[in-house]
Formats: sequence, structure tokens, C-alpha cells
Amino acid sequence: MSTSAPPSSGPPRPVYTGSADDGRLVPRDWLDQAPVTRTLLALNIAVFVVQVVAQRSVSFSDATQLRFGASYALATIGENRWETLVTACFLHGGIVHLVFNMVVLWQAGPLVERAVGSARMAPMYLLAGAFGNALSVLYGTYTRSGLYTVGASGAISGIVGAALVVGWRVQGWKGPLTQAMARWLGLTVAFGLLVNFSRGRIQVDNAAHIGGALAGAAIASMWKRGYKYSPGATKAVLATCVGVLAACIAVVAVHDQTDPFASMTEQARQDFTMDAVYEGRCRDAHDGLIATERLRRGRMLSLRKPVEATCGHVGGE
Repeated sequence: MSTSAPPSSGPPRPVYTGSADDGRLVPRDWLDQAPVTRTLLALNIAVFVVQVVAQRSVSFSDATQLRFGASYALATIGENRWETLVTACFLHGGIVHLVFNMVVLWQAGPLVERAVGSARMAPMYLLAGAFGNALSVLYGTYTRSGLYTVGASGAISGIVGAALVVGWRVQGWKGPLTQAMARWLGLTVAFGLLVNFSRGRIQVDNAAHIGGALAGAAIASMWKRGYKYSPGATKAVLATCVGVLAACIAVVAVHDQTDPFASMTEQARQDFTMDAVYEGRCRDAHDGLIATERLRRGRMLSLRKPVEATCGHVGGE
């Protein structure tokens, strides 16, 4: 395989087999043999457009992100919102976040898909993204940060991790693809640590990046070289992936319709509860207290005391 630019000059660029470098970032037909990558690009962009229409802004509120299926660590554990490990992979925090992830997906996705096939690419993307978000949930639960995760970068890190393994198998550790992918992962983690150290409003989810990369690499290490799925098997695998994603979206929609607290963070639930106490809406105060305690999986005496002082005893945990 040949690279369009040596790995030591500029940002990592895709490795591909084709005509001599004509100055393009990727070949003209780069997406032609990558239907899963094309679909993922379209789906991520489409979800973002729907969010913009719903929010009437390119800056999304916490409620909008949670309503669309952001992975909120406290709810994932406390309310068994496991479906959000998948749906969060298709949400983004803003236009810059979306563009950056889609550029990386556009470059790295076809590289892996053309090398190993669509039947491997699709489940690897979902599994890597879900595993990255799961690691983020564990970290968020341990630190009790109360943050939520959105973005395709965990799944895309899985693609890069898989590409690193593919490059190692084909070219060895010193090959241009292997070196480029290793450098990309290193820069991603370093950038995330730098941003988080600055303690700005937006934090980079390094746990999702690392988890996604590890999952992608682990999955790629189990691929058998030279094995190809039959057209029928490929269709079955892709249909299963579509079914899993559709089921996760459906569960998010059901929660949105049946749980009035589904789109509320812990702080929003506490504010709702205290407002209800001050206004004498005891039924709402009770419901808000129970919904808040679900996230913490235990009693919150600081919230329970004012509720019970005004509205009486609240059962449950």
C-alpha cells in the first residue's frame, strides 16, 4: 500500500491503493466502496439537522441532548438507560464538533471498510462507540461528575484503532498506516487532556475515545485475514445493525413520551422539585424527589427534608 503523504509531514492522511498522488486529500472514488461509511455520514448529519430544527439553534440545550438520547452516566446506571450508549454516538454538541468528526470519519472510515468489508465495519462502529460510552459512564459514575456524553468520536476512535491493527498486520509497526493511526490517537488523547485541564465549559470525553479505540483494536485483532462475508451474510449483518439502532432509538422515544424527567439532568430535577415545594405542588415535589433519587440510587436527605417538611413523607428510595 502507498500513502498520499509521508506520515512525518502534516496531519495523518489515509493510506490507499490507487493512482499517484494528485494532490487530493482522498481519491475521487474514496466513498464508492464504503456504503456503511456513506450511511454513517448521512445519518450523523441528518440527526444534527433534526436537532437544529427542534432547538431552532445550532447550540443545543441539555434537555434537547437528553431528549435525543445523550449518554447521561447517572441515568444510564440509575435508570437503566443502556440504549443511550448507542444513540449518543449519533449526536453532537455543535457544528464544529460535527464537522471535525465527519472529516475524520470521511477519511478513516473507507480505509477500514474497503479493507475488511461492510459486514465488519458496521458492527465494529456500533460496538466501539457503545463500549467507549460505557467506559465514559463508569468514569462519570465513579467521579459523580453529572456530565453527559455526545459525539461519534468514540466510534471513530474505534475505526482508527481498527485501522492501526490492520496496518500492523499488513505493514508492521513501522508502516505508514500504523504510524499515522498511532499518532492520530496520541494527538486526540493529548488534545483532550489539554482541553480538560483548561476547565472550560466543554470537556473532551477521553474515556470514550480510549474505550472506543481499545474496542476497535480488539475487534480488529479477531478478524481473519482473507475471509470475506457472502452477500447474503453481509445483508444479514447490516440488517441486524440497523435493527439494533432502530430499537435503541425507539426506546429513547418511549422514555421521552412516558417519563417527564427523561430530559432533565440531576440539577434540573432538583430545581423542579424545589420549585414544586415552594409553590405547594406536593405531587410534583414527590415525583421530582423520587426521580432525582433514582439517579443517585439512594436517598438525598438535602432534598428529601424540605419536601417531607412541606408535603409529608415520601416512600421509595
